[in-house]
Amino acid sequence: MRTSRWTIRFALAAVAVLAAGAVIVGVISTFRGAGQSPAEGCATCHAGVGGLGGSHERIGCAACHGGDRAASDATEAHAGLVRIPGNLADAPRTCGRAGCHDAIVTRTCGRAGCHDAIVTRVERSIMTTMAGVIAVNRRVLGEPADPSAPPPHASHLGHGVADSHLRELCVSCHLGQAKTEPGPIDEESRGGGCNACHLVYDQAARAALAAYLAAPREAPRTPPIAHPSLTLNPTNEHCFGCHSRSSRISLSYAGWHELRGEPSRPAARVRALADGRQVEHIGADVHHERGLDCIDCHTAWEVMGSGAVVTRKSEQVRIVCTDCHAARLASVSVAEADAESRTLLALRKWTLGPGERLGAGRGGDVLVNVFVDGSGKGSLRSKRSGATHPLKPPAAACTSGKGHARLSCASCHSAWAPRCTTCHTQFDPDEEGFDWLAQKWVKGTWNESSGPFDVALPALGVRVDAGAPRAPREVVDTFVPGMILTFDRNRDVRKGADVIFRRLYAHTFAHTIRREVRSCESCHSDPVAVGYGRGKLAFDQAARRWRFTAKEPASAQDGLPADAWIGFLQSGEGMVSTRDDARPFSVAEQQRVLLVGACLTCHVGTSPVMQQAIGDFAGALARRNSRCVVPDWR
Repeated sequence: MRTSRWTIRFALAAVAVLAAGAVIVGVISTFRGAGQSPAEGCATCHAGVGGLGGSHERIGCAACHGGDRAASDATEAHAGLVRIPGNLADAPRTCGRAGCHDAIVTRTCGRAGCHDAIVTRVERSIMTTMAGVIAVNRRVLGEPADPSAPPPHASHLGHGVADSHLRELCVSCHLGQAKTEPGPIDEESRGGGCNACHLVYDQAARAALAAYLAAPREAPRTPPIAHPSLTLNPTNEHCFGCHSRSSRISLSYAGWHELRGEPSRPAARVRALADGRQVEHIGADVHHERGLDCIDCHTAWEVMGSGAVVTRKSEQVRIVCTDCHAARLASVSVAEADAESRTLLALRKWTLGPGERLGAGRGGDVLVNVFVDGSGKGSLRSKRSGATHPLKPPAAACTSGKGHARLSCASCHSAWAPRCTTCHTQFDPDEEGFDWLAQKWVKGTWNESSGPFDVALPALGVRVDAGAPRAPREVVDTFVPGMILTFDRNRDVRKGADVIFRRLYAHTFAHTIRREVRSCESCHSDPVAVGYGRGKLAFDQAARRWRFTAKEPASAQDGLPADAWIGFLQSGEGMVSTRDDARPFSVAEQQRVLLVGACLTCHVGTSPVMQQAIGDFAGALARRNSRCVVPDWR
C-alpha cells in the first residue's frame, strides 16, 4: 500500500509514545517489598513507587535498570542507566542477568540445539530473526540463499532489492526492534523484546504516565509513582500489533476480516482499528468463543523458541490439534516435567488432583495447563482466567476411513480465510521511505498496492509434515494466495523495467476453527478448494466431463485466472509456493478429488453410500449401478 511520508512519521510517533518500554528516566524506583536491598538509594528521590508486584517488586530498581544504587547524586545514580529494560539489545544485562532469567537447567526437549537460557532462546527465535520472511522474500525476488549459509537475521539485512524491500515494509515487526518511549502495548505496537509480550500498564500506571507527559517540560515534573507491571500471562492484545498483519491471524481468531472495499454482506458489523484499517466481523474461532487466549495453546517453548536455530516458522511451531484432541492424551508426571514447567506451575499456584498428570505435546513439550486423568481424558485450564475446559476427542469421522487419512484437522474445520490475489510493488526513487533497521529516512521507497480482500474457505494443497511421529509425510492442508505478485525490481531510473511475476500460494492455519466442518461438496466440487480460483465448476454427465468457467480474467503473465493457483486439470510447474515443501494437487490428485465430486452430483455427502465410501471408495465405486456416471479423463 502506498504510504506517505507524513503517515509514516505519524505512525512512528504513535509507536514511540504508546508502544514502548517500561519506564522513563525519572522512574528509577525502590520497592518496599520484603526483598528490597537496604543499600539501594533510589527511594531518596523516588519514594513510594509501586505497582510491579510479585518477584519483580522485591528485587529493587537497579537489578533491572542498572545505574549506581549507592549514589546519592542524581547524575551519578543514573550513570549506566538502562532506561527501558527488556529491549533485546540490553536483555542479557537486564532480564537475563545472573540470578534472573539466565538459568540453564537440565532438560531434554527432543530437538537438537535446545537451551533453557530464555534470552538466548528469544534471540534465536523466529520472531527475532524473521529468517523465514527474509528467505522467502529473497527467493521470490530472485536472490536465493546459499543452502550452506546460516539462516538470515533481521538485524543483518543488506541493501539489495529484496533486503531494502524488507527494511522499509516489513522489518518493524521483528522482536529486536527497540521500544524507545514509555507506554502500554496496543494495536500499533511493534518490537520491544521482552516488553512486547510481558509489559502491562494498569489504569493507575496509564493515568500516572499521562499526567507526567501532560505536565509542562520547562517546570519540574514529579515522576510517576505507579509503575507498569510484568505479566506471566500475555493478553491477545500483546500479539495483535504484529499478528494482525502477518497472516492476519489475530484478526481472524476474533472473527474480524480486513476490508478493502465494501462489507461482504448488508448490515455487517464493522469497526475501525487504531491504525485506520476497517474490519468486518465474519465469525470467530470456536476457541476464542470459549474464552481461550493465544497463550492457552501456544507454549513458552514455542513462542520464545527452544534455542534451536530455525529457518522458518513451521520449525518453531510445536503444538498440533491432536495434543489436546485425542482419544487418549499423552502425559507426564510432575516429577518428570522439566524445571521450567514446574516453575510455571508454582508461579500459577496450580496443583494437580489425585492421579492427574500434565499433558504432553507430540514433540515431548510439557503442557502446563493441560491436566490428564488416569483414563487419558483431559481438561485445559485457561492461563489468564483459570477457567477449566474439557478436552474432547475428535469425532469418529475424523479418525475412521482411509479416504481422509492425509487430511489435516484444519482442512475440514477452518471456516474461512482472508484472500488477496492482487499485489503490485514498484520502487519510487523520488519519494522518501523509512528504513526501520537504520531508523532513518532514506531516498527512494517501495510502494505496494493491492485490490480488495475476499473471504472464502481456504484452498487445499499438499505440504510435508516434518514433525510427524514416525517420519515426515505429506498431508493435505489449507492454503491461501500468498504472493500473486507483479514486482518491478528496477531501482535505477536510467534503466528499463525489470518486472517479475509470481503465482505463489502459502500454507496457512487461518485460526478460524469451528466444530462444524465444511461440506463434502466444498472440497470435491468447489474450484477454489482444488486451486482453480473462483468460477463455475460443473460435471457434464452426458459428456462425462468436468468443465470450469473462471470468474476472474486470464492474467497477461501466465494465462491463468487472476486468483488461481493452477490451471484446470493442469499441474503446477516451477516455483508454486512460498515454501519449498508445499505444492498444489497433481493432475492425478485433482482427478481423484473430482471423481468423488462426480458422485456428489447425485449423492449428498451425508448419504450412507458416501459415508461408506470414506472408508473404502474403491469398493463403493465397484458396487455402483449402471446409472452412475464417472468422468472420462481421456
